[in-house]
Amino acid sequence: MEQINVYDALKLMRKLSSDNFPFTFSFISCDRSKRYSKGLVVIEEGILTKGMPKSKSKYANNLIAYENTKTGERKQFWLPLLMTVNNIKITHDRVLRR
Repeated sequence: MEQINVYDALKLMRKLSSDNFPFTFSFISCDRSKRYSKGLVVIEEGILTKGMPKSKSKYANNLIAYENTKTGERKQFWLPLLMTVNNIKITHDRVLRR
């Protein structure tokens, strides 16, 4: 299976979203306030949306906002819990390189 680093995956997702091209991705759900997870969540057609400003949350860098284009539902996921993008496995093998 092909693999991509989490930060390169985020770049890819942002590029596809800016081109308004929906993509498939999956992540592990995590509700910190309820201390609960629904396990693996698969979004078949989604795009990234504008997230929360850094001034509003200390977690803004790690919470990624998205829209499920099939349902119109808008939610967020934790970047470290991203598992796949377009069936490419996500690795967490290096730090962010700018």
